[in-house]
Amino acid sequence: MENRLSLKRKIVLFLVLNGFYFFSYFHRVGIPGTIFNQLQIDFHLTANQVAGLGTIVLGIYGMLQFFIGPFMDFFGTNRIFVGGGFLLCLGSFLFSLSHSVFLLYFSRVLVGFGASVAFLGIVKKTDDLFGDDFFSVMLGIALFLGYSGGLFATLPFERLVAAFGWRNTIFWLSAILLVIMITILFDFSKNNLLKHQKSSISFSDIKTAILNRKSYPVIIVASINFTIYFLFQGIIGKKLLQDICQLSSKTAASFTFTMMAGAMFFVLFWGSLVHIIKKRKKLVNYICFISTFSCVLMFFNLILWKEPMIFFFSFFLFASVGGCSPLTTTIIKEINPSTVGTSVGFINGICYLLVAISGNMTGFIMDRFSSKAIVTDEAVIYPALAYVAVCLMCFFYSLIALSASFKISEVGKEQAVEIPAPI
Repeated sequence: MENRLSLKRKIVLFLVLNGFYFFSYFHRVGIPGTIFNQLQIDFHLTANQVAGLGTIVLGIYGMLQFFIGPFMDFFGTNRIFVGGGFLLCLGSFLFSLSHSVFLLYFSRVLVGFGASVAFLGIVKKTDDLFGDDFFSVMLGIALFLGYSGGLFATLPFERLVAAFGWRNTIFWLSAILLVIMITILFDFSKNNLLKHQKSSISFSDIKTAILNRKSYPVIIVASINFTIYFLFQGIIGKKLLQDICQLSSKTAASFTFTMMAGAMFFVLFWGSLVHIIKKRKKLVNYICFISTFSCVLMFFNLILWKEPMIFFFSFFLFASVGGCSPLTTTIIKEINPSTVGTSVGFINGICYLLVAISGNMTGFIMDRFSSKAIVTDEAVIYPALAYVAVCLMCFFYSLIALSASFKISEVGKEQAVEIPAPI
């Protein structure tokens, strides 16, 4: 049915579908990172509780990446896509209206379940609409639109919150998402696209991917590099700048805005370079070294200088590492040629699970220094030592990744294909 649509209608539907993907990424980056202080003050939360508002979404998202593919085959991509979109919408509305910690967390559970179907759903819908001829081009556009949601979750979101408050901002953004999902539901219903003949659920590919030991070093590298990047991008980066450098909310958000823009650039950069460089293992070694160096640089800046531009440079380096997922994903594809989709979902899931675990650890570490924090009407300002401890955790992670990078198998580029960055 979708293949018979005109090209103009396909493009319009494609853009509307990506509205869901946009908001899926927005919720992962913007909350709690951009409004950390507001949430902590309004609900009288500890740092660990605030961080948990992000990690609960990332944990659910990561777990479901292993199973979304088989579920879509069984229930139908369109049904799962629409259901996930309305769950995200409901969770977003409830978050903006919550006045208790229980409802606040429950809303994020709904967001986690809803957001988890966006990426794979977009991959499948892009294939349905455009087929093999335009798949890679249109998927690249879809990734850009998704990352734009993360970009919007930084400085633009912060400016809206400053002007209208976080509740009103998220409420009206939820209303936009609701319009998008009603439009998608109407189109799917009108074109009879919600019917689906169930097939059996098979988890054999998951077992095959898990048992391939050659994948383990790549998974370690990819998950750690992405975790270090995302901790500063979506959880504590903005707050660190405000607490340590006394930057305004707007200026701190502009740093994370640039960081997200850098990650978008490096996804394209590494994705292009991966087809040119034959010795991919060496490239991964260099990337892991950059991550370690950036952790060291941030450590000394926290201890000695506390210079905003050095933090900015560290964030830029983290973005270059966080954007290397096309490289590690391509290596995973070469190592698992018979289970590409499942393997990509597996590594994507591990990445977000580690972010969730590390986010909770970050909140726990910061709370150990709460007795030395300065409490004002607008924020709880943590001492530099709290962030030093988090930085040491990231440094320890980076050493593990660097060590694992030397154990990656060099398969070669003859089997390589263009693969989307895990999101």
